[in-house]
Amino acid sequence: PSESILGAARPPPLRPRGPIYQTLDAQKLRAENRESYPGNSVAASLAPREGSASEVDVQFNWFRIFGLLPVPAPPSAVGRLDTTFLDGEMRISRGDKGNVFVLLMDDPDARL
Repeated sequence: PSESILGAARPPPLRPRGPIYQTLDAQKLRAENRESYPGNSVAASLAPREGSASEVDVQFNWFRIFGLLPVPAPPSAVGRLDTTFLDGEMRISRGDKGNVFVLLMDDPDARL
C-alpha cells in the first residue's frame, strides 16, 4: 500500500487505524478516500488524460480532518494515476510519485 495513504509520515496517534476506503464515481469523475479512524478524508476531481485509456489527472479539492474540519486543498494539490489492472474485484494503479495502490471492491453501488 501507499505510504501516503497509510500515513507513515504522521505521528503514531494520527495514523489511520482500521480499513481505508476509496470511492470512485466514474460518471461524475470524482474520488474520495476515507479513513475509519481518525476519520480523515480527501476528495478529488478526476480528468481523463488525453490520448490515454488508463490515466487520469487528479485535482484534490478538500481535506477533512477528524471527520469534522474541512480544509480546502491548494491548487497545487494535484497528481496523476495510471490504472494498470482492473477487473470487477480489484484495481491496481500507480501514482505519479511512484506509489502503488492495490484496492479491492467493497461496494459496487457506492456513488459520490
